[in-house]
Amino acid sequence: MKILIWSVSLMLALLWTGAAWTAAVFARWSGQALVSGSAEAAGRAVAAWPVPPWLSLWVDSAWLKSAQDALRWSIDAAQGVLPGIGAAVGWLVPLVWVAWGFGLAMLVALAVLAHWGLSRGRAAAARATPV
Repeated sequence: MKILIWSVSLMLALLWTGAAWTAAVFARWSGQALVSGSAEAAGRAVAAWPVPPWLSLWVDSAWLKSAQDALRWSIDAAQGVLPGIGAAVGWLVPLVWVAWGFGLAMLVALAVLAHWGLSRGRAAAARATPV
């Protein structure tokens, strides 16, 4: 049972680390995209896409057109602020790793607690069993 506790804890730690790594890479990428202006260019390209005819079967074309107009307006409104936001995102990567460290510490603490509880429960059961 103890092996199961530590195996599950290891798997959860690996998943947690992968999620933190992915979040850190995404935060770094999005910050660089905002600073360089490529996010603005990508937003303008998306706003200029023509609505494909097959999509109108599921979504109203007028709604898609208004969503594209709203995206175009948002890009125009935030044009001067996006590089500043991208520079401020730089603190997000260390914050992700700090959260990862706290989460991993909690996971290890829970595994130790489960290990200790299992040992204590078995010892109590052994004392309660008459010989």
